[in-house]
Amino acid sequence: MHADDPRLRRLAVLDAVINNGDRKGGHLLPAPDGRLYAIDHGVTFNVEDRLRTLLWGWAGEPLTEEALGVLEALDASLDGGSPLAGRLAELITREEASAVRDRVRALRKSARHPEPAGNWPAIPWPPV
Repeated sequence: MHADDPRLRRLAVLDAVINNGDRKGGHLLPAPDGRLYAIDHGVTFNVEDRLRTLLWGWAGEPLTEEALGVLEALDASLDGGSPLAGRLAELITREEASAVRDRVRALRKSARHPEPAGNWPAIPWPPV
């Protein structure tokens, strides 16, 4: 994997949406067929900003058009009685779901990859 790999950039956006507090290098598994599997999402969906990741390479940079399109569709899917909103309601708290919507909307508004908040270590330990 290379830092310019678009799969990693997409994953950085996902991590920002789900507020991944534990994205380590060992949680990225490249497959022989070119797929990238991101595993271990146990520290996600926290209401408080806990984003900790090794994927800060795009911090502050504009989001791609692809990412903005996905975020727009996700924003629409998180409202009301959509199947996604219903499924999330079964799995996470109302506050956590609201925080997801807020993060999606903040990403759309800024149109930039987030930067470390400074109130929490930006990189999980150990990083591997």
